[in-house]
Amino acid sequence: MAKPQPGNQPPNIPIFDTAPDIHVPRSPQLDDRRITLEQLRAFVAVAGELDFQRASSQLRRSQSALTQSLQKLEDILECRLIARRRGQVEDLTENGKRLLPLAEEILSRLSAAVESFRQPALRGRIRLGVPDDFPLGNIAGAVRRCMEANPALRVEVTSALSSALQDLYRNQNIDMIIYKRIGDDNTGTPRPGGINEWQNNRDTSLLHRQPLHWACAAAFASPIKGEIPLITFPDGCAYRAAAIRALKQQGLGYFNAYRSASYQNIRAAISNGLGIGILPQSALNDDHISLNGQTMLPALPDIELVMAYQRQNTLLCQFRQQLLRNIDFAALKTE
Repeated sequence: MAKPQPGNQPPNIPIFDTAPDIHVPRSPQLDDRRITLEQLRAFVAVAGELDFQRASSQLRRSQSALTQSLQKLEDILECRLIARRRGQVEDLTENGKRLLPLAEEILSRLSAAVESFRQPALRGRIRLGVPDDFPLGNIAGAVRRCMEANPALRVEVTSALSSALQDLYRNQNIDMIIYKRIGDDNTGTPRPGGINEWQNNRDTSLLHRQPLHWACAAAFASPIKGEIPLITFPDGCAYRAAAIRALKQQGLGYFNAYRSASYQNIRAAISNGLGIGILPQSALNDDHISLNGQTMLPALPDIELVMAYQRQNTLLCQFRQQLLRNIDFAALKTE
């Protein structure tokens, strides 16, 4: 039998498989110069909304124009990015999930670059504090992009527990902090521990809010008998403070089954069944079970991510604007 010549495709074997999640060889004609920003914006909007009509409203484009841009992008990349059913969006394909963070990064960098020309370049030194349990890659990438756009800017980042960051800020040893605090609960009880400590919140702004969960592993023994075996961060952690406060209000006892300042160690201890942890929704592992509303455990308040800085400081105000444009709070859902 004659062997196919180099460069020739054997007969009856398709060059491309159109199944959305199957890796297929790419055409030699694949050229990134054919991809436009409008196509990427269309894809990101549809991926975020999972609905063509809402995405078209967000971009202020007709639905047909949006669909054409998305189809053109899929044609260029020679793969499906969106799983459709009867003209409706079901979900992203595996290729779509791979592309989404890359497309978001491209659009974010472009927006930051354009915005940097709309205001004077920042120069000076800023001491920034972030909580230990904040996704480091997220904040580090945001700071890096700010410094790239402002070569004369120097940002010094300190990571610590929220209580320690507040002490640094109060003593003027740091210029700006992002910290965690307990949100108001559903009973109308005010937050514990100095909600008004920054002069009636004139220097603070709420960045993000999400619920706290009692979390355990599937293998953890239940029902709970006696004291609650807690897996927590050390004193000064907002999660720990919220949990202990809720337990005391219900008259429930507890002991420290595992305590660590490492976020990864806390999640591993929960996964291995050492006890019950307290985590925000974004931090739950796939093997964690939320006990909220299912046991004797009391309800927990939300946890808030807050920024504190001196609003009268022009440099800090401008840096805040640039930093927040570069932090993807949506990424907290998967961290």
